[in-house]
Amino acid sequence: MQRNSNQYLVSLSFVVFVTSVIGCTTQTKVPEPKFDDGIHNPYGVVLDPLNQVRSASTSKDVTGEFSGTYEIPVKNIYIDEKYEKKDNDGGETRPISKISPVLLEWIGTKNADESVEIIVTFKEDTRIPRLPELGSEENREKGKTRRLDAINKLKRAREESQAQSLKKLAKYGNFKQSDSFWIVNSVVGTVKIGEVKRLSESREVVYLQPVEGGEKPPQDANNNNDAQDGRDRIVSDPYFNLGLTNPWIGLLDTGVRDTHDMFNSPDHIAWMRDCVNGGNNCNDTSNPNFDPTDFSWNHGTSSAGLLTGNNRLGNQYRGVTAINLDSWQIYTSGGLNTAAAVRGIQAGIAAFDKVLVGEIQASESETGTIATAADNAYDAGIIFVSANGNFGPNASTVRSPGIAHKVLGVGGFMTDGGAQYNNQGRGPATDSRYKPDIQAPTWSETASNTNDTALQVFSGTSGATPYAAAAAMLARNWLQQFGSFDNGQTYAFMILYGQREWPYDNTVGAGPIQMATNGHAWWGKVSVGNHVNIDIPINVGVGKSNLDAALWWPESATQTHNDIDVHLIDPSGIERAKGYSGVSIFERTGVNGALQAGTWVIRIRGYNVPTGSQTVYWATHVRN
Repeated sequence: MQRNSNQYLVSLSFVVFVTSVIGCTTQTKVPEPKFDDGIHNPYGVVLDPLNQVRSASTSKDVTGEFSGTYEIPVKNIYIDEKYEKKDNDGGETRPISKISPVLLEWIGTKNADESVEIIVTFKEDTRIPRLPELGSEENREKGKTRRLDAINKLKRAREESQAQSLKKLAKYGNFKQSDSFWIVNSVVGTVKIGEVKRLSESREVVYLQPVEGGEKPPQDANNNNDAQDGRDRIVSDPYFNLGLTNPWIGLLDTGVRDTHDMFNSPDHIAWMRDCVNGGNNCNDTSNPNFDPTDFSWNHGTSSAGLLTGNNRLGNQYRGVTAINLDSWQIYTSGGLNTAAAVRGIQAGIAAFDKVLVGEIQASESETGTIATAADNAYDAGIIFVSANGNFGPNASTVRSPGIAHKVLGVGGFMTDGGAQYNNQGRGPATDSRYKPDIQAPTWSETASNTNDTALQVFSGTSGATPYAAAAAMLARNWLQQFGSFDNGQTYAFMILYGQREWPYDNTVGAGPIQMATNGHAWWGKVSVGNHVNIDIPINVGVGKSNLDAALWWPESATQTHNDIDVHLIDPSGIERAKGYSGVSIFERTGVNGALQAGTWVIRIRGYNVPTGSQTVYWATHVRN
């Protein structure tokens, strides 16, 4: 499962060298550590510290008190050369074509002289920075923010780089550029079908795909499939009741019928934008074709209803959050417009959306334009949640951007009854990663675009994705109360909310999500080196039960995979559980039933870290 090394990661030296088995350690001091948390932060954005444990109670109403912070003891970070053979649980890595499946089909069926509009993605040569937050004196409506200044600087760098790449590309074909992007190193233009394969021969090119490949959005009289039933399944209402409603969620979908009663009084729709006909900022209302409403697919209205619909039609239909939503329309009547999707991602980042919801099932690999833009959006500070798509049940049917490394791919189970949604796309990804990452309920009743009070059953992984994205937004806001800011920390909690312990599979991933309540949570961020153990002590009181632990770490599509594991050690020094996958970028495990009181250890182990170091986010929870 080898990929090219990521030049941005640096090797670690560690404070303590230890050869260890449980109950027997020897220590040798080595030079002080030089950590790299993997985040490019030239603008001084507040980030979570390394090796610090945060802790808070999750009372039944999750208003529990913050218990403070403590440092992981230096002696608890050590090298352990103990080695045990691990089975390859994910199969073999598959090659990735530079040409998307749709474009390959066109090459075989269209006339060679026919011109087509495509997107060319070049090799990444710019590191995406963590972008500045909205300042207390700034207003996104006025458009003059430090974030926009940073984006403009990134745009200028992209333009210079892309100009050079286009010069080199000219040797391979007559590609005529018409547009470009800054979140991803990609340009839009036209070329004859017969020249596409020659373009792919350029060393500058990573991926080629059509702007419009025809991909559709990923899509009863039943009292057990209302939105309230879905909320009950993911246990989100206690978090909703906290009233943490800032800042914004961004929905990448077919538009929204914003006049629907579920979005008015109170009004939960902030911006309505058309990224197909609205120019680079998705808001060129002078274009006669500009229309951000859900005019064609009756899809985005349902997504929005589950994300943030109010209770005017009854509490049973209320959405998971009351957070204002930005709608970024990225579909035409014929299907997905990939250029519009990337423009929507860019616009959502610029608008300070904290969670981007990808109601997309693009036919591209994890190196495709949308997947790469989604990964880069994570680097900029976004939590990205997307559908796995509806092309299952066979293996390797997960679609983009759910296939991406830094995106939470969402699978589905039935709101009524909990049965698996059979057509859910499945992993593994081409590099053997598990997909979906998590699952959420689908086939529940919510808003429809047919009139201002209409309802419909929203199906497929599209119906599951809003639940997961809304839970991620609620989790992010809950964590921020306690001084935790990194988007990666929310990913770890989303894995923690899953109900599947190792070993995982490509049907459920880390499992159906249930947000943590009625207990106590600990969390943090560490940097893990090869064969390094990090032992995190947590104090478990008398009468507690059900210890769950999760890891998540951000890898790029071009780096070598880092294999990180988690082990749960009880107060007597006995390992009680572990998350031990060789191919995943998450781990989840747990000890069910009554817990021995005392100091437990959450051991994070760098089983095989060929890049030298890997930032890892962890979270654990104990029930009262």
